[in-house]
Amino acid sequence: SSGNINYFSFCSTIENVNFDVIIQKIEKLNNPFFFWSQKKQNIAFIGIDWLIRISEDGTERTIKTEKKIQQLSDKFINNWDNFNLDSVPMFLGGLKFSPNENNVLWNDYRDSDWFVPKILFYKKEDRTFLVFNLAKENYKEQFERSLNFVENILLNEDYLESSRFVIKSSYTGSEEERLLWIDKVNAALRKIEEGEFQKIVLSRSVNLSFSENGSITQLLKSLSTNYPRCYVFAFRQNNSTFFGASPERLAKISNGIIEADALAGSIKRGKTPDEDLALENELLTSKKNLNEQKAVVHFIANSFSEFATDIEYNPNPIIRKLPNIQHLWTPIKAKLSKNRSVFAVLKSIHPTPAICGVPWSNALISIRAMEQHARGLYAGIIGWFNFNNEGEFAVSIRSALLKKNELYAFAGCGIVDGSDPIAEYEEINLKLKPILNLFEHEEIHQS
Repeated sequence: SSGNINYFSFCSTIENVNFDVIIQKIEKLNNPFFFWSQKKQNIAFIGIDWLIRISEDGTERTIKTEKKIQQLSDKFINNWDNFNLDSVPMFLGGLKFSPNENNVLWNDYRDSDWFVPKILFYKKEDRTFLVFNLAKENYKEQFERSLNFVENILLNEDYLESSRFVIKSSYTGSEEERLLWIDKVNAALRKIEEGEFQKIVLSRSVNLSFSENGSITQLLKSLSTNYPRCYVFAFRQNNSTFFGASPERLAKISNGIIEADALAGSIKRGKTPDEDLALENELLTSKKNLNEQKAVVHFIANSFSEFATDIEYNPNPIIRKLPNIQHLWTPIKAKLSKNRSVFAVLKSIHPTPAICGVPWSNALISIRAMEQHARGLYAGIIGWFNFNNEGEFAVSIRSALLKKNELYAFAGCGIVDGSDPIAEYEEINLKLKPILNLFEHEEIHQS
């Protein structure tokens, strides 16, 4: 091969792979991994161990990362064409909500954290592929080690040991917490009245403690079953696993087309079909929620105009229904201009008003001042990309960090003129449910 080639990406097909078993086995081995699933699209993959890790901190994180990616772009060779594949995930990982938080809770992740896995199990529709990514130097030894690793985790593949979380202290919510939230929202409303910003997205963090840790496998399986239209993900580094089920696509880039979701206003689901329809109509006619949605749509469309043409979206939002909540939703599509990289796109469209505010720079200053917790990867970017300018990214909401024996779940809501602090508190409780409901039937340790 060419002297410029330093890495190989070797793909083959594989049959009868149980992803649940693989995750549980690599979890016990304490390997870094990245899991991604879109059940309705029949796509899932697991990337295991780093071949290459590109991680950067600070405000220049995307620029530095992009430079390193460009330096690698002509150093890989692959056999994907043999399987008619062009969108194989290559770099997996994410970006934090904002750089330079320097918080110990999130110290297992860098501000921009991506890796090329040594091993990738990739399911697309009715086919499953096994990809080995190898460095040119000593590639035969690397291949043998990776092959042995795969053979070991596929042994007794049908065996899935049940492993439960034992809760030491659970989240119940307190009157003090509720009152603190009301004070915080009222402070934000005063800032809106003073013209500091038009919107701010404030979040809450709630904590569970475990005397015994269960398996992330069961949590991901439940999320995939309960939220088949969402991006279900897990990103494990060292002692931390960041996971969730995001309903919000930040960007999908494929064949020169970019797609995004504007997802803003929300309301609960009804207990009956009639009540559900009534709530849907209430959301579709809510001036506050429609204005929030419009701000997100305009932000994304304006961002797209910097690097894309033929921008398409319906000016009237539709409803996106999830098991416990429904959202205003506007899919947006455009034709990507040539020579615009994935990272140029991400830098332009994140953070959106749906997770930060308007204008985002002023809102971000107040978020850092008003929130007692560091957001870390919550409300950041999670996803994958490759050298073909293909990739897919979710806004990492409806998510939590599992670190040792502690779980930190996050959710937020948009505050605008006219927001009701109590209603916003209840909305966040709804958004916390996808994570907290996972532990409803777990054992509770009585001390």
